[in-house]
Amino acid sequence: MKHNTVASLFFLGIWILVVFNSCRSENSKEVSVSSITQKKIDSLNRYYDFAFKDSNDKGKKLKALDHFLKGAKVLNYDSLQYKGFILQTKLLNKYGDTPKAIEQSYRLLEFAKQNNDSFYIGKALYKLGLYNKRLDNYLEAFQFYNESFKINRNIKDSTIAGKCLMEMANIHIAFGDHNASKTTATDGLKYLENSTEYRTISGLYHGISISFYELGNQEEALLWNSKILHLCNDSIAKKNIGIHNLPIFNNFRANILAEQQKYAESIDILQALLKEENVIQKRTQYAQELSNLGYIKFLQNPKNPESETMLLQALDIREQEEDIFGLFNSNIHLTKYYRDKNIEKAKHHAYKAYQSLDGFEDYEALLEVLTLITELNPDSLEDYQRFKDASLKLMQLRKKTREIYAPTRFENESLLKQNEEKNLKISEVRNQNTIYLLGMLLLVTGIGFVIYFFRQQMRYLNQENKIIQFQASYETETRIAKRLHDELGNDIFQVMMQYQNDPHDPQIKDKLNKSYIKARDISRENNEFEIGDTYAEELSNMLQNYTQNGIQLIAIGFDTIDWNKLDKTIKITVYRVLQELMTNMQKHSKASLVKLVFSNTKDFLNIKYTDNGVGVTEEHVKSKNGLRNTENRIRAIRGTLIFESEKDKGFTAEIQIPN
Repeated sequence: MKHNTVASLFFLGIWILVVFNSCRSENSKEVSVSSITQKKIDSLNRYYDFAFKDSNDKGKKLKALDHFLKGAKVLNYDSLQYKGFILQTKLLNKYGDTPKAIEQSYRLLEFAKQNNDSFYIGKALYKLGLYNKRLDNYLEAFQFYNESFKINRNIKDSTIAGKCLMEMANIHIAFGDHNASKTTATDGLKYLENSTEYRTISGLYHGISISFYELGNQEEALLWNSKILHLCNDSIAKKNIGIHNLPIFNNFRANILAEQQKYAESIDILQALLKEENVIQKRTQYAQELSNLGYIKFLQNPKNPESETMLLQALDIREQEEDIFGLFNSNIHLTKYYRDKNIEKAKHHAYKAYQSLDGFEDYEALLEVLTLITELNPDSLEDYQRFKDASLKLMQLRKKTREIYAPTRFENESLLKQNEEKNLKISEVRNQNTIYLLGMLLLVTGIGFVIYFFRQQMRYLNQENKIIQFQASYETETRIAKRLHDELGNDIFQVMMQYQNDPHDPQIKDKLNKSYIKARDISRENNEFEIGDTYAEELSNMLQNYTQNGIQLIAIGFDTIDWNKLDKTIKITVYRVLQELMTNMQKHSKASLVKLVFSNTKDFLNIKYTDNGVGVTEEHVKSKNGLRNTENRIRAIRGTLIFESEKDKGFTAEIQIPN
């Protein structure tokens, strides 16, 4: 029994020893495998570090990255592959091979989608937006930025979400859609509240400032520009924004002040910029400040002998630097400088500006230079056609970008509304106190007194306006009734008689179809239309509907009007009055060209209508129901309408409406 026990213990010990050694062997193998993998990763990282170093040859850097990505794929390490794709696309774009950068960004996107990695899906989409924008593929860029924004919004990355909206707002600016840009940039700021992303915040401020400037609201433009400069008072924010970007904001401030005719302040800013070391070293920036200074000195004093020298010197620098967009701006400045001094030189620089845009899809800039060209060369139908084509293309692009962002913005508003509702509930609990109630009581009392005195003052004016509005409505109804009787009643009566004589007469169908078309036209002229966010598009489409049978329409300043700020009654009146003028033109004037000029001052909205038709006498104007009706509509909103026309000398109508 004793021997059996000893034997059993002996074999048990041997078994434990074997198992122990086996475990040590397995651990040894794992350590060995792990060690080999780490060595491979270290080896791959040497390729990456070589590619990352700026001083190395670009061809060798890209080749090193290829080795890195192939090795990362073999090891099946996602993080290494992401790291490689990010650096590779950045370098390809930096070295000018943007199409290849786009191709690799698509590979990054597909890889991220395979892994269902939202962070890198958003990054890849952002890169595709960035690189397409560099190739002037603005619409494609807008779509990618929009998709990236939605991903980053959903994963709560407000920094990248804000950047996407900034880039989208800038594309709106490139398309001249300044109302949309202002809206998109304001949305972007909501994602960066209380953040330290000062560069993106300053970019959004700058975009809003540009939009207000282009819409003619220089006070608001200056306010948003001041927000950027106020940010730069903080040293950390200034460093984040970048000292090299400060001249851009100061230069734009000078432009705003010049637009306000504060020429001395504007000139002081530009002269100070020309003395800054970083501006002197960057020749393209120096040329920009010099050209602006020469042009603003010209605005201050058209006989200023320095202006021409400065403008030509800036042009020379830009030619040496091959600064395409700089050349465009220089030639625009010189066109305006020579416009009243030397018409041939003005034309020369206008066409030079036009030629500099060849190969670029910058339709906003194209529209700017073609406006000048058509003014300098009014007999060129070819230039008018180019203007019309560029205008239509720009409207299509604006419409498409709005259609892309509209659903996204609806989602944003739903999410923001939920947050606002939560905050509102908290606020309601905190603010239910006696002081609040007393304040409300005083406010209501004050409003009551204001309303009482306002009603007393406006009662007489309202009564007068009601009479005018009733007269306009009555004349509209009378005109519709007369058209139904004259144009449709007789036609239908003739068809009925023809049917009684011969029910199988083939002409009956054609005549009924013509009657239907007439009825449809009458309906379209008096149907309802949208007066909300899409009002500008509705108005533009209505005007374009009249450009048939060889009629050309030129609309200048249409996009400078902030239509969303106008009162509903003004929108309706403008639509109906312009519709009446265009209908009158189409039916009676025999015009081939119609020109509409829109402008907005602090107090008035101004619209000037001109056509080259047969014109009418003053007595004929007074006898026309439609034209009398337009005058009544304008009077109803306390505006003025002045007709000017002579027989065979065209027709002009000037409209002025209080804002």
